[in-house]
Amino acid sequence: MLTIEILPAWQHLTLTELFRDTFHLGKKRRHELKMSEELTLDGKSQPNWDEKLSAGMRLEVPFQDENIALAEKGPLDIVYEDAFILVLNKSAGVKTHPNKPNETGTLANSAAFYLKNDPNSSPYAVHRLDQETSGLVLFAKNPLSLAAFSWLLENRDIHRRYVALAGGRIKQPLTINKPIGTDRHHPNKQRVSEGGKSAITHVTPLKWHQNENTSLVELTLETGRTHQIRVHLSSIGHPIVGDRLYGGISRAKRTLLHAKELELFHPFFDKKMHFHVEPPKDFRLS
Repeated sequence: MLTIEILPAWQHLTLTELFRDTFHLGKKRRHELKMSEELTLDGKSQPNWDEKLSAGMRLEVPFQDENIALAEKGPLDIVYEDAFILVLNKSAGVKTHPNKPNETGTLANSAAFYLKNDPNSSPYAVHRLDQETSGLVLFAKNPLSLAAFSWLLENRDIHRRYVALAGGRIKQPLTINKPIGTDRHHPNKQRVSEGGKSAITHVTPLKWHQNENTSLVELTLETGRTHQIRVHLSSIGHPIVGDRLYGGISRAKRTLLHAKELELFHPFFDKKMHFHVEPPKDFRLS
């Protein structure tokens, strides 16, 4: 059972408005909760969904573990946790989540093991990082928070910043606005394509390593396309060091891309939150 205290910002909303407009829970899920005798408001079962709420009320919301990923013990670097979300620092070489039902060895498998004794929580990846990319990943812990944070992501209200070591010298800030689509000649590769989906990446040079002819750059995304940063940097002639798929020089053990910052509005606490992790030790030339 998930317990939610009604915040002052929500008073005078109805339950319908809270779940629909604040948490962005889908119509089917809202109907299931409305019919459930387990959902209570201040201890009252099946409350009136059209009455105004008051600050301080306690809402009990039933959710069951849906076994999103098989539980498998593994290393887990927890940056932040509450009843709604889990922010993890992913190591390079680890997938964010399984691509097949019985797949193991992913970050989601380790998170499922960590949460296995909590009947109200399962790890739902709100976004993902490529296997070779390290850094911050946001997981929701139940369908309600998944709906809320997925809506924020879709509406570009979750902000992510990355650092990468790119080949060559990038002299000044620039914005790469090029659509991205699947490369029909390579099923695991993306490419800049006029028929692709809109993709916008902002690039800020931080340091040029003259002897190595590489540039440390900071990147922010307005969209979240598959391999977006890798494709965009390659498209301007500055592929990421170690990124063999997109033409990067092979002077690193992995693609040198790291998700260092995550900024979001937490709708269940009505406040903004910021998380930061420095690149790991393997973020370097070999």
